[in-house]
Amino acid sequence: MAAVFCVPSKRSNIVKTVASAAAAVPLLIGIYMFFTFNDDGKIHYYETLPWIGGLNVYYKLGMDGISAPMVVLSGLVGFISVVASWGIEKQVKGYFALILLLLAGMNGVFCATDFFLFYVFWELMLLPMYFLIGIWGGPKRVYAAIKFFLYTMAGSVLMLVVLLAAWYWSDGSYSSPENVGKAKMAVYENHKEVLGELAAQKSAGTDVEIADLLKKHQIDLPASKEYKDNLLGYIQKFKDYDSHPSNTTLAAIPLERTFDLMQLKIRYDLFRGSFTLFGWEFGFAALMFIFLYIAFAIKVPVFPFHTWLPWAHVEAPTAISVILAGILLKMGVYGFFRIAYPLFPTSAVYFAVPIAMFGVFNIIYGACCAMAQDDLKKIVAYSSVSHMGYCMLGLAALTKYGMTGSILQMFNHGTSTSMMFLLVGVIYDRAHHRDVNKFGGLAAQLPIYAGIFTVALFASMGLPGLSGFISEILVFLGAFNSNLGARDLGASSMLQISFVSLTIVSAFGVVLTAGYLLWMMQRVFFGPLNEKYKGYADLSGRELFTLVPLVVVVIALGVYPKPLIDLTQKSVEVLQQHVLRGNGIEFAERHVGEAPAHAAATVPSKKQPSPMIKTTSVAAMVEHGEVLATAPTNEPKPIAEGAR
Repeated sequence: MAAVFCVPSKRSNIVKTVASAAAAVPLLIGIYMFFTFNDDGKIHYYETLPWIGGLNVYYKLGMDGISAPMVVLSGLVGFISVVASWGIEKQVKGYFALILLLLAGMNGVFCATDFFLFYVFWELMLLPMYFLIGIWGGPKRVYAAIKFFLYTMAGSVLMLVVLLAAWYWSDGSYSSPENVGKAKMAVYENHKEVLGELAAQKSAGTDVEIADLLKKHQIDLPASKEYKDNLLGYIQKFKDYDSHPSNTTLAAIPLERTFDLMQLKIRYDLFRGSFTLFGWEFGFAALMFIFLYIAFAIKVPVFPFHTWLPWAHVEAPTAISVILAGILLKMGVYGFFRIAYPLFPTSAVYFAVPIAMFGVFNIIYGACCAMAQDDLKKIVAYSSVSHMGYCMLGLAALTKYGMTGSILQMFNHGTSTSMMFLLVGVIYDRAHHRDVNKFGGLAAQLPIYAGIFTVALFASMGLPGLSGFISEILVFLGAFNSNLGARDLGASSMLQISFVSLTIVSAFGVVLTAGYLLWMMQRVFFGPLNEKYKGYADLSGRELFTLVPLVVVVIALGVYPKPLIDLTQKSVEVLQQHVLRGNGIEFAERHVGEAPAHAAATVPSKKQPSPMIKTTSVAAMVEHGEVLATAPTNEPKPIAEGAR
């Protein structure tokens, strides 16, 4: 972005060239990542710098198998969007500077491993998108930009509440002694590799740099000056407990407030408590999860928070619509994977069925709305609402197939819908309207355009052999096989509705999708050619340059999706096990061909209270020493036992 500002405003071609070169850097990084990244469930390319010492805030970046596909997608779609913007002639320098800032903010969201930094990047992309729609958009661009801004800002406020609350609760000040003991045990387990390597190096007579050792294992020191000035004293706390496990040595383990997402994930037991608000006693995890759900659901978008999206798409320039559908919507689902599910695993299971129900409703509702539209951009916009519902269904199922399918759907929808919006922009540049009823017979006049549009349309439809099929079938398989919502989960699930039923209903979305897409294709490309379109030229070289890479990706991943699955599979398994173990559940999948292991278990006759609103207070608290004397176990329990 800085390089763009250094170019004189009158040299618009140089501005566009510099912006394209800048956007090519994350594209090349993404290509390198796609072919070389080895997902082992851990953070790679870890980078950390102290930022705000007093609050324990770090500039902390890294990538795992959940963020890597999004970085690849962002690099590809971002570069294509910049190249597709070469037709912009209004305030060229400002436009390209803002689009680069927007892409930087999105990449920051996908790479941030500090909650504070995540929020900064989340907010960073808001203003560029607002101005890109409000200045370079269509006739009603101001209304669309303000609506986008207000919706997103409302979600950001709720996320800010969770950000601050998680920081305050992260040191155990508001948690029970039992949960503090569990969290300290988890922190100790996180340091065991450091202790083992430290002992091995000392026995070998090797000089040990504790700071380098901690950085190697992605552990940052607490903010206290006591530990920053005395690295040996910090690590000694863990060595003492390792040598002599007791109440005293466990109590001495540091547990300071932090924004580190990996540390907050480890300390999720601290969020199991409750607090009183307006005379009601709320479960902390449940309320914070609801706040995050709204914040991320606005971005996905999930009904009823979706109404900003059609306006933003219709009024935004073509390249901004591509970024909006191809990358920005994925930030919402990514937020669930990165923050909501790791920090609040109990609520992820408790609200699994409602989340899936909203996902299914998105699929059907979005498809029905798309079928009722005459504007090409609105059809594609509402199809995005429908297709993002598959992401929510797969995520809520908490099965390996379902969660992997959710991430693949984010990637594959990003490529196919980017093609659709680019193609809509191509025909709008020639016809200056998007009314499908005014077209007809374009396949004869624009054969290359019609051929690429057909590939994009069938990929969006989920035709076998194209990328959309792989992600949708994984979502269906994972959701159909999910055991969440079963009656013997007791109070672990808010609603006892079978995922099998939800999957069957969602499958009708495939039929509706085929209906509105084929109907659109018939009205635009077939029938007699409208006389006024006879002089239209087929795709230009620049337009082909933006579309052909997406065609290659859609076909390649449809025929051979293994590289993309390998890119994310291990991290999905790690997250799944974390969420299930946090609920005392061993598995979320039903075992095909045999009775579930919990089928014969006795279900408690008295339903446990909801974790959202606490109707009774805890009768008695265990003394601090007694809690620490018992080391909690992280071993999974059978489902029926976890329900009790």
